[in-house]
Amino acid sequence: MESIFDFLSVMLFVATAGLFLVRFRHEDPPLAPYLVITLVCIVGNWLGNNGGGAAAVALMIAAAFLTLHLASEPYREDHEQSS
Repeated sequence: MESIFDFLSVMLFVATAGLFLVRFRHEDPPLAPYLVITLVCIVGNWLGNNGGGAAAVALMIAAAFLTLHLASEPYREDHEQSS
């Protein structure tokens, strides 16, 4: 890792992947928000390494808030009763 943007994007991706795996064990989560966070990590890292520091930080902050939102959602209730 050469820059702070590499470190931030990898840590955010690891947190997102871990959150997805935990959610996947208990329910069937939608994949789209996790893919958005992954793409934001890639774009933010690229921008940060190529001179777009302010935009990269803004994207990383937005992705971190989306990760926190996903982590704070309650698990879905099972409405089907097993008899």
